Order: sequence, then structure tokens, then C-alpha cells
Amino acid sequence: MRLRFRSLLSRKAVRIAAAAFLLFVLLPAAIWFAAPYCVEDPMIALKKVSPARTYLDRCGRPVFYETTYDYEWRFPVRLDDVAPCAVAIMLSAEDYAFYEHSGVDYRAILRALWQDLRNMEIISGASTISMQVAGFALSDRSPSLFRKFRQAAMARCLERLHTKDEILTEYLNRIPCGGKIYGIEAAARYYFGLHASQLNRAEAALICGIPQKPNRYSPKKHPEAAKKRQKIVLDLLVHHGLITAEDADLIYREEPLRYRDFAYQSDFEYLSVPDETIHAVRRARFEKLPAGWDYDHGEPAVSSIDSELQRDVRLILKRRRDNLPGVHDAAAVLLDNASGEVLTFLGTLDFTGPADGQVNAAISIRSAGSTLKPFLYAEAAGGGLITAATRILDAPLRYGDYSPGNFDGSYHGPVRASYALSRSLNTPAIRLASELGEPRMVDLASRLGILSSRPERSYGLSMALGSAGHTLLSLTNAYRVLATDGALRPVSFLHDPGRTIPAGTRVFPEGAAQITLEMLTSLPLEGFDGVAAWKTGTSNNLRDAWCFACTETLTLGVWFGNKDGSRSDSLVGGTSAAPAAGEILSLAAAKYNLTPFRSAWPRTDCLEQVALCAETGLAASPDCEETETASKPAGIPLAMCKACSKAQKNAFRILSPAPSAYVAEDPRGVELELSPGAGAQWFVDGSFLGENPGKQLFAPGRHRVEAVRTGDSAVDAVVFTVSEKK
Repeated sequence: MRLRFRSLLSRKAVRIAAAAFLLFVLLPAAIWFAAPYCVEDPMIALKKVSPARTYLDRCGRPVFYETTYDYEWRFPVRLDDVAPCAVAIMLSAEDYAFYEHSGVDYRAILRALWQDLRNMEIISGASTISMQVAGFALSDRSPSLFRKFRQAAMARCLERLHTKDEILTEYLNRIPCGGKIYGIEAAARYYFGLHASQLNRAEAALICGIPQKPNRYSPKKHPEAAKKRQKIVLDLLVHHGLITAEDADLIYREEPLRYRDFAYQSDFEYLSVPDETIHAVRRARFEKLPAGWDYDHGEPAVSSIDSELQRDVRLILKRRRDNLPGVHDAAAVLLDNASGEVLTFLGTLDFTGPADGQVNAAISIRSAGSTLKPFLYAEAAGGGLITAATRILDAPLRYGDYSPGNFDGSYHGPVRASYALSRSLNTPAIRLASELGEPRMVDLASRLGILSSRPERSYGLSMALGSAGHTLLSLTNAYRVLATDGALRPVSFLHDPGRTIPAGTRVFPEGAAQITLEMLTSLPLEGFDGVAAWKTGTSNNLRDAWCFACTETLTLGVWFGNKDGSRSDSLVGGTSAAPAAGEILSLAAAKYNLTPFRSAWPRTDCLEQVALCAETGLAASPDCEETETASKPAGIPLAMCKACSKAQKNAFRILSPAPSAYVAEDPRGVELELSPGAGAQWFVDGSFLGENPGKQLFAPGRHRVEAVRTGDSAVDAVVFTVSEKK
């Protein structure tokens, strides 16, 4: 019986021992073996956290730094871009056996356990670099055995899926170095103004000591504690036989710490304060990146902006603004015609202004005034309605309640289209707008990309003078359409020398764009020695002053005004914006080697010569007595002159005065009757007289009298001379 009991007891003990062995040895071993296969790769979570963003200008100069979503400063670098001494010191301080273990250092665990038990408190940990990298991926920061086990499992997963150098690189790029400074590159720049590749042994030892207690060992906050920790790190190098004690003492006492007072501001802190450049770089951030470009993982975004040129443009605009009473702000956009890259994007003169300094005037919707006229002329030329030589009537007109006049209140009668556009006459532009019609104008604005949205109401013919509202950026790009080949292409805020230029969307025939540019080059631009096509604009009630100028290389847009919309007598495009545009183009000419249009004018491949009626500037008919030649868009038929037909000539004639020579009895001149009857508008020597002026006194000399029938704009002209009686 006793033997049976002992036998049962023995079997039970075996079962208990077996169960204990299974429970406490085999099962943990199985779990430990399987754990790395049951956790997610920590690199997946780590790659989701973006580093600080770096924005360079097109010349490679840093212009802005932006922290991550949680305001961390971290600048990833490759392992090869870290000073070798810094790598060796970091391994010695944190994980000397890094290249020997597989994620968990069992000897370090036993050593740490023995030290903690002997001192009855936690003296040291046993976290390897791999475990620390795994810990960076865990959102739970509370210390617990389960978290430690999970961290170890993830470390072994890292070792299974990634190389040692990949893990070490990730560690060096994520170590906490005090405050919001993470990674060895950010620490080197923050504490010493250097890159990680430039660190000497003393600086590397100081930085490598920080991660143990980042805020306690921060050299800026606690320089003495940081120096003590540096000494400990150097002693570890001696302990591992990497340097001698004499070397450690020499490094600690004599090797220099550059900027050792740590009082200066780092480059990324200084350039993280937003200024006028922010408007451009933030647009670059949301633009589609070229293939292989990923600044969410460390690649800098190379903005198209030339920061040096933009700074000089700002100084020009500020100096000009200061001489314009009642004007508080200005903006400028400069585009590279070929690539569409934005070289200057200045939306405010004082970003720190308390009221509206951060408002970006370059994308604010404003009344564009006369700056839309060139597009009407290009549309009309592309439709075969006009050439540069076509006569358009400049005289008072009325369409319902709308009766626009010229800016200076004068009228010039029938004038060439080139003269009307270059002098920015309003009534010829409105007559063209009437011929095109509002639906076509709306469609034109949409094709040019200058219509922010479809008009909610009808603007009527006043849309030709900017009543719909447009932005400086979109208008500048629209002028680029004229300056290139008549096609609209997008602008870009990223600098990409390998960019493929898109074909764009055809807006005008190329010949129509060229003819319009020829009209706009007839007058010199003040302050610019080269030849530029340019146009000014002044909004209603003197609230906005504009100037747009093009060369074959660049297109510039300039705006002066007040962001609150207040008026000023100084806001006239010709006297405020145009001189500034000329000065800016001259500045850019020296830098970008501008090509004047006239050096390559005309382009015979998109233009062809046509015989015109000398009176109307339209295609000559068999009835036209005098003709001339001019350019028109190739392949587009030009409207034919109808005014010279016999029926038209007989229908409207000046009856008095006659085209002859008059002798004045009175020294003041001779008084003549102006008539062919009612309903005509009269011009004498280019000056508007009105309807049915009756008798007029003509001084001795040569005179030209024109009469324009109000109903159909039929024109007749008489030239005569008045001489004094001998």
C-alpha cells in the first residue's frame, strides 16, 4: 500500500514537474520564439511620422523650415553622413554589442538584473538600440513588463527584417536630444551650428550623452550636467578600449566645442518664423512632386522662388510704395515663360503687419481695370475681326445705362487698334466687347484661367474693364499666354530642371498672340532699357493700380493698392505700377539674360501678310481705292471692308466743309459749317466735338475733319487747308 502510494505520488510529481516545465519553460520559449513573427514591423509606424520639412529656393538656399505635426525638429541623414567618431561614441554609450546580438542582449539583461538586485533599485537598463528603435514606434510610454516584452519582440522583428545599418540609421535619426530636438543631425545643428558629418569627438560625446536623460543633459538648459555626462561617455570609450585615458582627458579639456555658449539661434529656428516667402513655399508643399521626390521623408522641397531676387523686388516695391500717399501695400509675381515656374511670389510687403500683413494680395480677387483689354484684342484678332492696323472708333457711346468714357475724358475718333490698345482707350475696347458678346467674354476669361468662378450675375460689357474680379497670379499667367504661343499652361512653385513642359490648352492662335504683343511693344516701358510688351490698369474709383510686362523670357505682374479696398489718388497704373515693373524687369534682366521681343520679331511661321483697306484696316475689297499691307494670324480669314462700297460711300458723306483750300479774311481763321445732318459724331484734328456742332472756327493750317454716323459707325473724312489772306 505504501509502495503504491509512493508510486502514485512519484507519478504526480512527474506530471507536476512536466506541467511546470511546459508552463514555465517550453511555453515561454515557444512564445519567445514566435513573438517576432506576431508583431508588426516597427519601421511601418516609424515611417508614418514625417520629419521636419526643409524648403530650398531654386538656387539651393534654405528659405523655410517647418516642424512635424507634433512640433518635433528632426532632419534624417544617412549613416554615411554622420561623423564616424559620433557613430562609434553612440555605440559605446548605448549598445557596445550592437553588431553582435539579434535585438536583445542577454548578457546585458543579466548584468542589469544583478546590479538592480544588489542595490535594491534600478541602476541600469538593458535596452539595446534595436529595442529603443522599437520603443519609438510604441505610443504607450508607461513602464511595464508587458511593454518591455513587446518591445523586445519588436526589436527581434526589426533584426529579422532589416539590416543593422538600417536600424542604427533609424536610431540616430530619432534619438531625443532635449526639448523638441530629435536625431543627431538636428542636435548638431541646434547645439553647434554644424551638420552631423562635421562633429568632432568632444561634440559627439556631448550629444551622445543626451539621450539617456534628454532634458536633464541638454547643453543649453544644463551645461554643467551635460559636461559631466560627456565625461561619463568618454570614460565608456576608455572602458571599451577605444581610446586611452589620456585621450579622454585631452578631448574633455582641450578639444573645442564650437559655439560652446549655446546662446545663438539655430538656422532652422531662425527660418521657421514665417515671412513673405511663406506664401510661395506653402503652395510648393501641396504641389504634385516629381517622380522619386518625397520630402515627407527627408527630401527637401526645392521651391521655384529665387529668394534673393524676391528680396530685391520687395525692396523696390517698398521704396515705391513709400512715395505713394495713401498706398500701403503692393504685390508682384514673376514667371519663367518656358517652364511656368514662379520666380517671385510676393503677396505682402510686411508679413508682421498687425492688421492684414499675412493677407496674400497675389491671390486676392481685385478689379483688374484695363489690364483685360489685350485679351479682347487677341480674341478679336484670332477671330479675324481686326489686325493691328484696323480702325476702331474712339467716341462716346451708350449701351442702355452703360456709358463708359476714356480715363482722361478725351476722344480720338477712328484710330488704329494698336494705338487704341497701347493708349488704353476704353471706348474701342467696349466696342470690341460688344461685337464679341458677354458669353464669349466669359468663355475667354474661363479659358485664360482668370475667372475664379462663373459669374453669379451678368457683368455686361463692363466685364471688359475688370468688373468681374481677378487675381494677380492668374492674370500674370494669362499674360504669359500672350508671351509664349497662345496656350495656357499651369504655373509651378517647385523647381524641377527636368520638367516636361505640357502642351497646354489653346486659347489664341499663335499669330493672334504675336499681333497683340506687337501692339503692346509700341511704347517703351519706363525704367527698362529693353523692349517689353506691357499694359497698365487702374480700377474704378482708384482702388487698384496694375502693370503687366512680358519679354520672351519672363512675365511680370505688379499690383499696388490697399488690402481693405480704400482708394488713393496715387493708384494710377501708369504712374505707380509701371515704373516699378520697369525697375523689376531691369533687375531681372541682369540675372536671367532677358531677350527683347524685337530680336526675334516677327515670327513668320504664325503670321501672313494681307492687303488692307487704308481707311478701315480690314481686308481690302475691290471697291477700296487705297490699300496697305499688314500681318494677320496665318490661316484665319480677315473680315472684309464694306465701308468702301459705292452704296456705303453714297449713304454717308460730309457735305461741309469741302476738301479744298480756304483763305481766311479774319486773321483768327475761317468759320465753316460742319454738316451732313443729324446723328453724326464729329472729330476735328483728333479732338471730339460732339454731335452736330454747327459752325466752327479753323485757324490757318492743315485740318482733318471726321464724321462718324452714330447708328452704324460709318465714317467719312475731309482734309483741307486754311491760309491767311495776303
